[in-house]
Amino acid sequence: MRKALSLILAIAMLLTMGSAAFAAEMTEVGTPRNETLIVETQTPTDVPGQFNSYMQGTQMGFGIHQLMSAMMWEMDTAKGEQFGEVAEGFPESNEDFTEHIVKIRQGIKWSDGETLDAHDVAFTFNMIKDNPGINQSSYANAVFASVEAVDDYTVKFVTTESFPRLSMRFGVTIWGNDYRIVPEHIYSALEDVTTFKDSAPVVAGPYTVSSYDELGKWILYERREDWENSTVGVVTGKMPQAKYILFKVLGDDTTRQMAMINNEIDILCEVTPEALEVMTSANDKIACWYNEFPYATSDDPCSKGLAFSIGRGAPYDSADFRWAIALALNFDEISMNIFDGAGRASVFPILTATSAMQELYYKPLQEWVEAFELDLGDGTTINPFDNGYAARMAAALGIEGTEEELVDMFGIGCWKYAPEAAEKLLIKAGLEKKDDGWYFDGAPFTINMTYLADTEAQAGRGLVAAYDQLTKFGLSCNLSSESSATWDTHGATGEFEIAGYWPTGGITKDIYSQINGYDADLIVPIGERGSGQGTRWNNAEATEIIQELAKLSPEDEKSYELAMDFMKIAIADMPFIGFHSGVKFVPTNSTNWENYPSASNPYNGPWWWWSCFKYITTEISPVA
Repeated sequence: MRKALSLILAIAMLLTMGSAAFAAEMTEVGTPRNETLIVETQTPTDVPGQFNSYMQGTQMGFGIHQLMSAMMWEMDTAKGEQFGEVAEGFPESNEDFTEHIVKIRQGIKWSDGETLDAHDVAFTFNMIKDNPGINQSSYANAVFASVEAVDDYTVKFVTTESFPRLSMRFGVTIWGNDYRIVPEHIYSALEDVTTFKDSAPVVAGPYTVSSYDELGKWILYERREDWENSTVGVVTGKMPQAKYILFKVLGDDTTRQMAMINNEIDILCEVTPEALEVMTSANDKIACWYNEFPYATSDDPCSKGLAFSIGRGAPYDSADFRWAIALALNFDEISMNIFDGAGRASVFPILTATSAMQELYYKPLQEWVEAFELDLGDGTTINPFDNGYAARMAAALGIEGTEEELVDMFGIGCWKYAPEAAEKLLIKAGLEKKDDGWYFDGAPFTINMTYLADTEAQAGRGLVAAYDQLTKFGLSCNLSSESSATWDTHGATGEFEIAGYWPTGGITKDIYSQINGYDADLIVPIGERGSGQGTRWNNAEATEIIQELAKLSPEDEKSYELAMDFMKIAIADMPFIGFHSGVKFVPTNSTNWENYPSASNPYNGPWWWWSCFKYITTEISPVA
């Protein structure tokens, strides 16, 4: 009996010591581990201490727009619906959509205690208009004739022409939005807002900066004591659960995996399926969106594939050339080389095959695309669509399910692998095949193919797989990677030939916000930055539809009809070859924190890098 009692006491002491040790565990930045959610960010910032979203170089994805920024409208990614954040609701517009009254949500305060009101909103938009050094300035001036605070909680927007999509264009629909509200009482005193680092930012979001690494490797955020006055607090009434959130750069893949296995990180950036397998085998607290194949979510609305710099001219500006590239690719092999077949085919240009978009656009267009023909230039045609992809992939991977289940997992189809047709289209586009390879304008023709180094594994692997396919087909290609420092610049200025960019989107039925950048009127010469897409696709019919859509309410059924017409034009002209929708293996570790979004608990997507992450923080809870 005494021995049993002694054993019980010893166990109790050990448990108490273990609990005390757990409670006393501290992070590298001196915060209690059980109060600190640790999130990976992939790239260090070159400008540590810079938090002004209107200053060049600010790295918004380092927790800045996820935890501190104030948006006019935010996005419920589970429902695919916007809701008011700073705005109380949606704009009340006049009949021709040129005057818009927006009520401002009452109760939000800046972190220094000042009230956020209509004067902050009007000041922000006018600040953007009045400062050509702000990237969004030219577009804001093109849209707005005036922005004024009518009273403390009412803003009147007057647009230069009919503009029925104020919330869609100036609120969040996917990642975030570049029009973030700033405190007038601070920014109005600045001589030049574009040179103000804002190292101790006053914010409307639920977290403020506690400290940061002078080398740019981490930022520690602390929950506001008055969190109930933040945007998230006022909108939801819920408190973010973590007192601290540490965003940090981990390093190479081995370091990342070990940090996750050792419970030093709670949420990773996306990883590869093989890396996920290593981690889940070593630590049963690590999980992904699904607990079994395909493990990853396929609903990130940025499909990866091949982008063309069409503004370079021939042959990249030829739809025949772009279609030739599509038909020279064996998509089944590409899919296996990216993520071992995991992912939903997203082959339509521009619009990503998320679950919602597949139901709204892909399936309704299937009959049309199956009948669609390409003229090969020699009197023959081809129907390029292949609806057998899902069945083939399921058979290859040993996946069972109904036809509907397999289509949901793998998509409605892909483009055919048709090298003979590809040759004919290259010739139609002006290329010439000789014994030693392909020529254009009398000179040997070589394609330079580029991708982003180290991050965005899906895009990079897809580009490399396409390079292998095109080389096997007989085209001369160069393959190179770029650092993040040059990648975004080249994408915007069009200084590439074929690259692994993702100029795609789609999360709501109304797709104007995803396609308006393809308006040909926004095209600027190669080497310049503009408001349009860097691919510089110039299609008069597509532009006409975009400009007609701009004048229609998103609730008008004609908007959907025009969007369908736009997609048919885009498919025929092929400005972008899509591979898969955004396939995201985003591992989470439930050792210290739990209730992450997942397939079994889809209150949001696993989009910690989107601005909606601040609303996820109210649900991720500490392990008891």
